[in-house]
Amino acid sequence: MRKVFVSYSHRLDQDAAEEFRGIFSDSKDVFIDKSIRDDVGDLQNETIKTRLRALIADSSVTVVLIGAETGGRWWVDWEIYNSLRKSATNDRSGLLGIRIKYKSHNTPQRLLANVPTMGHIIDWPRDYRLLANEIEAAYNKRWNIPDLSHPLRTRNS
Repeated sequence: MRKVFVSYSHRLDQDAAEEFRGIFSDSKDVFIDKSIRDDVGDLQNETIKTRLRALIADSSVTVVLIGAETGGRWWVDWEIYNSLRKSATNDRSGLLGIRIKYKSHNTPQRLLANVPTMGHIIDWPRDYRLLANEIEAAYNKRWNIPDLSHPLRTRNS
C-alpha cells in the first residue's frame, strides 16, 4: 500500500476530495493518505509550505484531483512541482491525475507536461482495484526525469 498525497482545489473540490479519501483510503485501504486534512487557510504561506513539504516527502505518489479550477490554482502547481523535485529530503513522487466525475476539467499545465513520463491521467475510478493498479503504475514512473521547465505559478487564474 502506497503513501499518497492528494492535491486539489480546496475552494471547489473539497467534497470530491473527502469522497475520494473516504472511499479509497478510509474504507478500502487502497492507499495511506498523507495529505492535509485540516484547514490551514489562516496560516502564513511559508508555514503551509513547510507542512506540505513534509507530507509530500513522506509520500510516493501525488494524486491530483482535476476539477474546473485545478489548472489555475497556484497551490496545486506548487504541490506538483514539489512532488517532482528531487532533493536531499525528498524523493520524486509519481503523478496520477484523476478527473472528478460530473465536473468540467482544467488540467494543470505541469501535470500535462509530465504525462506520460512521470504518470498519467484517468477518469474517476470505478473500483478500488483499478485505483490501486493506477497508483502502482504511477509509483513505478517516479524515477524518470520530470519536466520542471515551466515557471511556478505565483497567483491563481
